Amino acid sequence: MKVAVSILKTNKDRKLKVKDLNKTDCDYLHIDMMDGNFVNNTSFTIDEIKDILKDNNKKLDIHLMVNDPISYVENMMDLNNINDFTFHVEVDNKTKIINKIKEYGFKVGLAINPDTDIRELISYLPYLDIVLIMGVTPGEGGQELIMDTTKRIEELIKLREKHNFNYEINFDGGVNNETRKYLDGLDIITSGSYICMHDDLDKRINSLR
Repeated sequence: MKVAVSILKTNKDRKLKVKDLNKTDCDYLHIDMMDGNFVNNTSFTIDEIKDILKDNNKKLDIHLMVNDPISYVENMMDLNNINDFTFHVEVDNKTKIINKIKEYGFKVGLAINPDTDIRELISYLPYLDIVLIMGVTPGEGGQELIMDTTKRIEELIKLREKHNFNYEINFDGGVNNETRKYLDGLDIITSGSYICMHDDLDKRINSLR
């Protein structure tokens, strides 16, 4: 299982935390971008995140909690090591956005909120590289896992096997060494404050594998 680390909440300056994470064996840095509209909070400006990641060498898993994903993609696509842009199934014009991200040469993912019916994803699954299950209501780090969301892992595995789809399944929200036992079957697991609010990074990353 691959581990993505969110730097939304850290116990030190984020540039220093990124430097520390670059010395670990985490697979991705998970970058949460919020516009204050799709979710109530904001996170980083594009200029801020470019500065924070200036010397980063990890692959980037960019999570767009925004109403206008394409504007973010176009303003962030010059970052080094982008693996994917993941946006939310709850926004409009999903097919157009998926095609545009692919046109720019990046992997594309769709995220789904806890209170959104999983059937909203079905018609897009053939075109996705990643499905991101939200284990919490998006917009703030450090929340407790909503247990019902873990059932979606098995549902998405069954759909992938039945239709021979190729997406990876990622899970984000409330992930720690205690909730890890409910998250078997994933390809990627994303954790933030459990890792980044502490200094024993490798130990915590490896506890999730």
